[in-house]
Amino acid sequence: MNQNAISRNEFLKAMGIKGAALLAVYCAGQSLTACSKNNGVSPAPLSGTVTVDLTAPANAGLLKQGGYIVTNNVVVANTSRGYVAVTVVCSHEGQRKVQLRNDEFYCPEHGARYDLTGKGLNSEGRNGLTVYTVTQAGNTLTIS
Repeated sequence: MNQNAISRNEFLKAMGIKGAALLAVYCAGQSLTACSKNNGVSPAPLSGTVTVDLTAPANAGLLKQGGYIVTNNVVVANTSRGYVAVTVVCSHEGQRKVQLRNDEFYCPEHGARYDLTGKGLNSEGRNGLTVYTVTQAGNTLTIS
């Protein structure tokens, strides 16, 4: 470890930046990764159809209500309303983190919440999610 190393805060103070200016510099640096705006991101449209074999071990999460998988940028979930498929891309800032939680879709990046129809449930989710059509034939789901 370098004995001469100093913290960012100490460095800024040494540069003569103090008080409110120090806070402004710190906050500006943090806003580069913080949730500071709502971009209203739209995911790329689904190209073609996606099929899911419910008998495949990789899709075992879909066999019980509350389970979900992510495949081809689509979250496929077994919900109280049956199988529902939405984009994995959160409309808030484009994070590919949408998941099912407590029978609603949720992005853990900034807390965006969506109902099972894709409607936003809070300010981060206000732009909604793209919802796809799911049809079932035997043990195969088709998302289009």
